[in-house]
Amino acid sequence: MKFTVVFLTVISVLTSCKKNEITFDARYSTGMALVQLHNELPVPANVANVADYNFYKVELNGVDLACGKRVPLNSWSSIPAAVRYYEVNPGTANIKLYQQVGSDLVLKYDQSVTLKEGKQGLILYDFNKPPIVITEEDNILPYRVTVDTDTVHYVRFFNLMREKPGEESNLKLQYQFQYSLHPLYTLDDLAAGKIPAGKKVGDADPQSSSKKSPWINLGPPVGFGENTGWQMVMVKKETYVSQGQGRVDYRIVVTQGGVVGVTMTAGDNLLICRNRAATSLTNGFTDYWTSYVGRWAYHFFSGYRDGGAPGMAIAQPFFQK
Repeated sequence: MKFTVVFLTVISVLTSCKKNEITFDARYSTGMALVQLHNELPVPANVANVADYNFYKVELNGVDLACGKRVPLNSWSSIPAAVRYYEVNPGTANIKLYQQVGSDLVLKYDQSVTLKEGKQGLILYDFNKPPIVITEEDNILPYRVTVDTDTVHYVRFFNLMREKPGEESNLKLQYQFQYSLHPLYTLDDLAAGKIPAGKKVGDADPQSSSKKSPWINLGPPVGFGENTGWQMVMVKKETYVSQGQGRVDYRIVVTQGGVVGVTMTAGDNLLICRNRAATSLTNGFTDYWTSYVGRWAYHFFSGYRDGGAPGMAIAQPFFQK
């Protein structure tokens, strides 16, 4: 009996393997629209809990992208994950977003948009308007060859600043960045004679934190709903001969409705950052991010300028590439 059972089991397994051949059910996405959703929709001023305005049900052409607590589309965030896209046929696409109200899911956003073949981002920014569509072309900018510890990444800045709820700002904003000149001494530093006696390539500069580049414009000034396109940002790595990362500082200066080239200051030119305000000429809107070399990232600038929460802040939902 025991040997009979073993024999029948082996026969069953072999038969199952033949009937259930494992295949890789994948196909090319040529001809399809590949999309990401970026939630920059305004949150009511001075709310107690911003999470109450997350979207727990997201539909694209009637297909659930998020449902219940699974992959919600939070405020100032994006779906799907980095370097991933939802696939849909080109043409008119409908987007529906639902918020949790009590025990019910209530439709809050219902807009249609025209999609083309290829990668594109859909920026949801106004409940009564279709999303801003941004296309993503591969190989639009060259990757810089990593030389020792010196390399770059790319940033795309979006101006979505509102003066107050319901009022888009008419200011054109100039995004700028500043990087440490050499946290580690590089081959370029050696060629330029910048390495002091007793130090060599790869050694840390003990005063690097105080040695910064000038402020550099990141693309042109942009108005509401506009973006700079992809711009190269210098990154001086903090780890010798590795992919590495480095701190990059950012600020915003005004080019319309204020003093050209000067950080916004008090009074009518006050820019509010979420949970903190500008207090002096040198403490206008500033921020910093850890930049990973060879990566591409969106920087969304949104919120209310009049001081009501949520105040102004940069959101970097995820690395784009």
